[in-house]
Amino acid sequence: MKLNTQSIVLLVCLSFGQAHVHAADEAKRRPNIVFILADDLGWRDLSNEGSTYYESPHIDRIAAAGMKFTRGYATCQVCSPSRASILTGKYPPNHGITTWIGDAAG
Repeated sequence: MKLNTQSIVLLVCLSFGQAHVHAADEAKRRPNIVFILADDLGWRDLSNEGSTYYESPHIDRIAAAGMKFTRGYATCQVCSPSRASILTGKYPPNHGITTWIGDAAG
C-alpha cells in the first residue's frame, strides 16, 4: 500500500511539473504581427471599418481573429518621413527625412 501511495504522489508531482513546463513554453512564443502599410489608405477605406464601397474580406478575417490597434498616427503629412519613422522608430527630425523623397529621375 505504501508503494502505491508513493507512486500516486510521484505521478501527481510529475504531471504538475509537465503542466508548468508547457505553460512556460506558451509564454515564450512571440506573437505574429501583421503590419499593413499602404499609400492613400484612409481609416474608413476597409470594410471592417465601415466602408461599403471597398471589399477587403481577407483583412476583415485577420482583424476579426486577432487584435486591432486603432490609435496609429502619421508622423508627417507626406509618406516618406512616416515610412522612415516606421522603419527606424525615430521622429522625422531625428532621422533627417522631413519631406517627400521624389523619384530618382528628379
